[in-house]
Amino acid sequence: MTLSISNLTIEYPNASVFVGIDLEVAPNELVAVRSEVLDGGTSLLKGIAGFLNGVQGRVLLQGINLLDNPPTEVIYRIGYVYEALGLVSLFNVRENIALPLQFHSKLTHEEIDARVVAVGERFGLNESIYRMKPHELNDVQTRLVNLARALVVRPLLLLVDELEGGMSDAYLRDTIDAIREHQQQYPMPVIMTTMSDEIFNRADRVYRIEDRNLVQGAA
Repeated sequence: MTLSISNLTIEYPNASVFVGIDLEVAPNELVAVRSEVLDGGTSLLKGIAGFLNGVQGRVLLQGINLLDNPPTEVIYRIGYVYEALGLVSLFNVRENIALPLQFHSKLTHEEIDARVVAVGERFGLNESIYRMKPHELNDVQTRLVNLARALVVRPLLLLVDELEGGMSDAYLRDTIDAIREHQQQYPMPVIMTTMSDEIFNRADRVYRIEDRNLVQGAA
């Protein structure tokens, strides 16, 4: 399940953001991309996922080009963790985490609940948090719930946008370790945009955004 990106180009009507990105990420790897404000890091993740228009090239995952298939065909192969927001305001935390499985799988209610509890325990979520609505969560809790919802589907690819906001270094280390444990159990390439040295230190490779491409090395 290696992710293979070839000649990825991302353009908006008035701007060219990335040109000719080539990258391969194995299912046991975590790749960190140093991303600063408005440098295109979020666009890079959304472009890889096939969530944007104006994207050219190939993004192959399990033999499928994510850019050539409608979102309904690929969205549940991808776990996408938003930097902020991303949760459904009408649902509580438990319902938000379960949502991708509720309507798009043949799992029973009991099987879905078991998955929610298992992934929640991995990231320290508990019953008191499950009952909360998104507006009651702090920034760190929101990120963890987004992460749990992305992983509950056991995706073939995990894309994480700026996970570290509001987290202490120790908490962030524990969270990354939990992601790596999940990755060992359910292999998947992981790409994270970040400014955190803690994530750089735990990544297999680190890239920075330079001249509309990715260059290896954090600085």
